[in-house]
Amino acid sequence: MSSTSAPTRRVPKSLRLREFPGFGAIAVFALVFLYVPIVITTIYSFNDGDSALIWKGFSLRWFESVLTNANLINSVMISLQIAVVATFFATTFAILFALAVERLRAKGSSIALGILSAPLVIPEIVLAVATLGFIRIIGLQPGMLALMLAHISFCIPFALMPIRARLRGIGGTYFEAATDLGASAWQVARRITLPLLVPGIISGALLAFVISLDDFIISNFLSSSGATPLPVYLFSMIRRGASPAVNAIAVLLLVIAILVTTIAYLQTHRRSKKNA
Repeated sequence: MSSTSAPTRRVPKSLRLREFPGFGAIAVFALVFLYVPIVITTIYSFNDGDSALIWKGFSLRWFESVLTNANLINSVMISLQIAVVATFFATTFAILFALAVERLRAKGSSIALGILSAPLVIPEIVLAVATLGFIRIIGLQPGMLALMLAHISFCIPFALMPIRARLRGIGGTYFEAATDLGASAWQVARRITLPLLVPGIISGALLAFVISLDDFIISNFLSSSGATPLPVYLFSMIRRGASPAVNAIAVLLLVIAILVTTIAYLQTHRRSKKNA
């Protein structure tokens, strides 16, 4: 009785990304397009001349001018206040929502997540117009309170994404084991859930903070003469003509963003090594 061997299926070799035709040239172009303007902006922030793109010599006078501009400092403080408040409340709500949505049925979870994630897909100009109309209906005027409420609602889905991803990555094993050992819901949340969610919470808070600090369209609709966030103030400066002061502000914001991101990464990395 002869035995016949089944034909072996040849698995095609996976195509590496760099082997796609033209990928190298496209990657180089993308890197140049993204980072060369940042390098140029950084260089011309030290320009001694009055033009943003005509080099007259090395100088720090525009940084001094920026750091002594009372109106600019006021707009920075307003943006920071709005961003801090929006980050705190958006992150808190995102944590509560992520924990609650895991207990819903699949259909209810999808509906709730879709409603809360709507700001990610709705054009921001639509959100700005709708928010302006809503605050008029409820009797609010453009200003700090309206800006804070709008930024909180707009930042929630951005804070939710990394928190929910972290929660789903953890799984339910830890929580089930703690419950079987007699831990209460509060003990599970305080000693297991929140410590394990810390990397996602930090990522979500940073994302919400950056989104709030960077937002222009909603801020432009809801700002007032006494509450002008930094992006709106920068836009008014550019409309009067580009100057090295704008470059200096951009460099300072870039340095702050790098410092905050580096500190957050080190803290998360240190906590991950500690829990390992």
